Amino acid sequence: MPAAIGARRRVGGVVWWASLWLLLVASACAGGDQQERLDVTPRVSLPDSVALREPLHIGYAWAPGAEFQAPANDYKVFVHFLDPSGRIVLQDDHYPPQPTSQWRADRTEEYQRWVYPGELEFEAVDIVVGLYTGDGRVLVRDADGSWSDAVRAHRLQIRADDMSGMPVYMDGWHGEEEGEQGRWRWCEGTARVVFTNPHGDAVLHLRAHGPYDELGRAQTVLLRTGEHELARFQVTSAEPFLRRVEVPAEVMGEEDWVEVTIETTPVLVPAERDPSSSDERQLALQVFMLYLSSS
Repeated sequence: MPAAIGARRRVGGVVWWASLWLLLVASACAGGDQQERLDVTPRVSLPDSVALREPLHIGYAWAPGAEFQAPANDYKVFVHFLDPSGRIVLQDDHYPPQPTSQWRADRTEEYQRWVYPGELEFEAVDIVVGLYTGDGRVLVRDADGSWSDAVRAHRLQIRADDMSGMPVYMDGWHGEEEGEQGRWRWCEGTARVVFTNPHGDAVLHLRAHGPYDELGRAQTVLLRTGEHELARFQVTSAEPFLRRVEVPAEVMGEEDWVEVTIETTPVLVPAERDPSSSDERQLALQVFMLYLSSS
């Protein structure tokens, strides 16, 4: 075989294999699995800054675009709070109240959720939102109209020196304790706390646990300010509970401070139930969080 012919055949073979490889790549790109997308633009409604440990009442909105078509699947929302290094320090992943398969092209989906950040030790956090399925993230529209699988929706400043919503513990409280559940204080049957008066409608947040198993019966909890009853409820399980109680501005008066009393019956005295215990404290509620936020 002449050398020139052999060279042409080798060159032709290389070209043929290169063409086949490009065809396979193009076919994979065109017909392979593609990242799902939904033509909606997410928005997050929050103040520009919040006080230390302040509960966040976040407003979510998903605005449909011109190419919107309701998906067949129900996507889940991810909400990541990122510190300055990009590390996730808090999440609020959830399914929206209206499943995404029922979203409509002529309606912006809006809803609100409470998030409890605890003590974020940063000057600011970035809030990143998006949608995902079991197979991965879904592309949505950014504010500028481009596709993204993680939209930076808000930057939140933390006022670390602002503790106006946190309680000052008066009488009826035991010392702070710490364990796997975090930090807490036990209160007695009657306990008082004082807050800075927000001079406007507010929400009292109480996360606590009652010694239901040890007592063997339900507890009645009364929250009041002055003579005004804010809430009355029962603790009927050993699981921690979260209560949000609306506090109208008019019941807090015009002073700079507002006092809240917690009355709980019955209470646990460990030494009375266990002869080997020397703990004679009144243990009414194990309180993990108390916060008075503007509504």
